[in-house]
Amino acid sequence: MNYSTIPWPVQTQHVLIPRSDRLQSVATASHPKRDLSLASHARGSLQKSAMILLSICLFFSCGQQQEAMSGQIENIKIDKPKSEVDLFPHKVVPQLARHFRVSYHGNYKVVKTDATFYPNGEEEEGEIRQDVLVLVQRGSSPPHLHGELEKATIIEIPVKTAAVNIQHAESFLRELGLEHHINAIGGLYSYDHNMRNKAISGEIGQIGYSWHSPPNIEVLLQRQPDVFLMTLASMDHTTSLEKCRQVGIPTVAVFDWAEQAYLARAEWLKFYSLFFNAEEDANRVFHHIEERINSLKALTSDLPERESAIWGFYTSKQRWAMQISSFQAQYMQDAGLENILAQNTPANANGRQTLNTEELLLKGKEAKHWIIGDIHAGPLPQEDLMESFAAWRSGHLYHNMTRMDSKNNASDWYATAIVRPDTVLADLIKLTHPQLLADYSPVFLGHYDKHIQGPSSTEPESHSK
Repeated sequence: MNYSTIPWPVQTQHVLIPRSDRLQSVATASHPKRDLSLASHARGSLQKSAMILLSICLFFSCGQQQEAMSGQIENIKIDKPKSEVDLFPHKVVPQLARHFRVSYHGNYKVVKTDATFYPNGEEEEGEIRQDVLVLVQRGSSPPHLHGELEKATIIEIPVKTAAVNIQHAESFLRELGLEHHINAIGGLYSYDHNMRNKAISGEIGQIGYSWHSPPNIEVLLQRQPDVFLMTLASMDHTTSLEKCRQVGIPTVAVFDWAEQAYLARAEWLKFYSLFFNAEEDANRVFHHIEERINSLKALTSDLPERESAIWGFYTSKQRWAMQISSFQAQYMQDAGLENILAQNTPANANGRQTLNTEELLLKGKEAKHWIIGDIHAGPLPQEDLMESFAAWRSGHLYHNMTRMDSKNNASDWYATAIVRPDTVLADLIKLTHPQLLADYSPVFLGHYDKHIQGPSSTEPESHSK
C-alpha cells in the first residue's frame, strides 16, 4: 500500500446542533422584524383575531422551514479545538517491548526511547541514553514544547523518505511494505539484492553501518531524508546524532537491539510504523507473528522431556561465545530444549558469556544438541577435542547460515530473522523435533556438517532475493 496517496483527515468534524438551537437559528434567519404598527389601530375582537391568525401563520411557517432545513443542519462543519481532533484512528501500544513508548495527542504523537549501554558487558558500567520525539501530522501545528517535551525533536509525518544504518531496519520497513521509502542504507551488505543494486547504482545513498562507524553526514545532506532512523549502537556515536540534528536532518535514536526478548524486539515493527502512519499494518503483522509463536510453543509444551542443548560458536584462542539468557537462549526454551549452560553459568548484561574450552567441556559436553555454526565463527579446534562433545559425536549440530550470501558478505540472520522470530522458532523445532513439523522446511537454520565445518552439502547456500 502506498501511504503517500492516502488523503489526510481534515481538522473539521460533523457536529449535531441541538434541536432548541436549530429552531432559534431557523426563526432568526427566516423572519426579519415586521412592522406591526397598524395593529395598534385595530379594535376589540378584530385585534384579537388578527393576532391569533398571525400566530398560526408564524407557527406553520417555522415548521415548514425547519422541516426543509433539517436534512442540511447535520452537514454543517464546525471546527473543533485541536485537543479534540484525532488524526490517528489506528494506534499501537507496545506490550512486550521495553525500550520505546508512544502516546497520541490529537494531531501529534509523543515517542520516547531509551537504552542502557554496557561497553564491557558489565551491568555496573551501564550508561543510559534517552530520546524524546514529537511526530506532528503534516499540515497541522506542533504543540508548544515545555516540560518533558522541552528538548524533544519534532518530525513531520508521514515521512516520504527514510535513511537507515543497519540491515534489519530495512527488514522492518520491508515487512510493512514500506521499503520503497528508503533513500539511504548502511552500505552493500544488504541481503536484499534489489536494495544492494540501488546502492551500487547510486539510486540510494550509503551512509555507513552503525556497528562500523558514525553516519556519513555529507551523504545524508545530499539525500535529505525526511527521517534518519539511526540505530545508535555506541555511546561514542551520540555526538554524530546531535550533529545530524544541528544541520537539519530529522534524526531518531533507535534502540531495538536493547530488547532481551526476541518477540519484544520484533514488536519494534510498531515503532517503525509510527513515522508512516502505518499502525494498522504493524498491528496486523505483529499479531500474526505472535499468534504463530504461541501455536509453535504449544507444540512443544507436551513433550515428555526436554532434551539438552547449547548455542554458541568458537571465536579463537580456546574461547567460545555462548548464549546464556539472550534471545537465542529463549528460542531453545520455547523449542522444548533445556539450555544446560543456563543452570550454572552467569550471563553478562547482554545475556551471553565467553567461556574457555575447559569451562565449556565441564558444563556443556553432554548436551544433545548444539547450534554451533555462525557467520562470525572461527576455525574449530582439533577433531580429538571436538569428539569430547556428545552433540559433535552424534551429529546433532546446526547453524544459522542458510540465508547467507558469501559473495556479498550478507546474512539474512541479522536482518529478516530479527523481524520474523516465528520462522526462527519453527526452524529450531523442525531440526530438533522433526516429528512436530513434518511438512515444514527450515528457512534460517540448518544442519551443520562437521566434516566441512559449515552448512550441510544437502542444504545448498541460499542467495539473496
